[in-house]
Amino acid sequence: MGFLAIAHRGASGRAPENTHASFAAALALGAEAIELDCQLSADGELVVIHDETLDRTTDGRGPVGDRTWEELARLDAGAWFDASYAGERIPRLDDVLARVRDRALLNVEIKSARDVGAIEAKLAALVAHADATEWVVFSSFHWDALRTLRATAPWARLGVLCDDDPRRGGLALALELRGEAIIPGRRWIDAGVVAEAHARGLDVWVWTVNEPGEMRRLLALGVDGLFSDWPERLADLARLFEA
Repeated sequence: MGFLAIAHRGASGRAPENTHASFAAALALGAEAIELDCQLSADGELVVIHDETLDRTTDGRGPVGDRTWEELARLDAGAWFDASYAGERIPRLDDVLARVRDRALLNVEIKSARDVGAIEAKLAALVAHADATEWVVFSSFHWDALRTLRATAPWARLGVLCDDDPRRGGLALALELRGEAIIPGRRWIDAGVVAEAHARGLDVWVWTVNEPGEMRRLLALGVDGLFSDWPERLADLARLFEA
């Protein structure tokens, strides 16, 4: 049984999420894909951070989108996790593309509702310029962002994030946009969801799964990918299934 092992915000169980340290750890631990979150700085730079505010994962305060890239680049994005990561910085997406190239699939999530309508063309232009169209997949809970991406970049690989039963709209949108995957939370996955997606030619990637027992349950249902903060657990499970 094959499945895609996706490191959620990098190896975020081991290193500060959405940092170069986390992405490097994910690659070292055998992740086949890395998920990250992308937002716009005040001056339009594509930056990699999850929360719309800086407070939880940096030594800054206030909204990400109120700071320029120069201001964001000075913040510490590692010490909150562990003192050994002091000095880690918020990455720019173009720097992550350069480091990950040819080593893993990259899932770029459009995170902030504030950015919808402004971020899509910038993302498409950067990924095209970096010659990364084959190994970058865009996703979002903001479905209008995915519609705009499809209109902007007919070549874009898309995954539809769902925070409820994907049969309530996620499956239909993935078909409408010629996406390749639906990405529901684990509590929405049953055999029926997997069967309906596969019947329509869509993969099922599931967020975010950290317990080995739950990983086994979902893989037994036939899902195609799992997001985890601990990608090494997925790698261990893959070896178990291949044995």
